[in-house]
Formats: sequence, structure tokens, C-alpha cells
Amino acid sequence: MQINRELVRHLENLSKLRLKDDEIERIKKDMMDILEYMKLLDEVDVSGYQAMTSPIESPLKLREDRPIKFDASKILKEAPKLENNLIPVSSIHAQ
Repeated sequence: MQINRELVRHLENLSKLRLKDDEIERIKKDMMDILEYMKLLDEVDVSGYQAMTSPIESPLKLREDRPIKFDASKILKEAPKLENNLIPVSSIHAQ
């Protein structure tokens, strides 16, 4: 995989960051270093080992998916601010 300035700019946009030119170069170098390090893992002989998804063998404990009843008036009393009996929250969309 080629790490270039355009890729870093694309990741910057996806992550909603604003990077300076020197930061872009540093991140580009760091990403290339990480990929080079990961190539070392290709050299490790893992024959004879069984693949695992987790180092801890434990079955997942599933629970019944059911709605939880609650008293909305108690929750609304704890809210720091209400607007038309609703809790206002900040927008997560870009302005």
C-alpha cells in the first residue's frame, strides 16, 4: 500500500481533523513505518499453530434482547435543560 499525501488528506477529512503541512509529513512517515513493521509479521513462522480469534477461550454469553421499561419523567427531571419536554443535544453534523 502506498502512503502518500493524498491518502493522508483523505484520512484527515474522514476524521474531521485539520492538519498542518509538517503534521501531514510526520503522519505519512509514521504510517509508512507502521506498515514496514507489519511486514515483519509476514516473516514469522506460524505453521503448527491453530488460528484463534481471541487469546482467551470463552463462549459469548448471550442474553435475551428485550425492551427495558423506564419512567421518562424521572429521566427528564435529571436533564440539565429541557426544550418542549425534550433534552437538547449538540448537532453531530458539520456546520
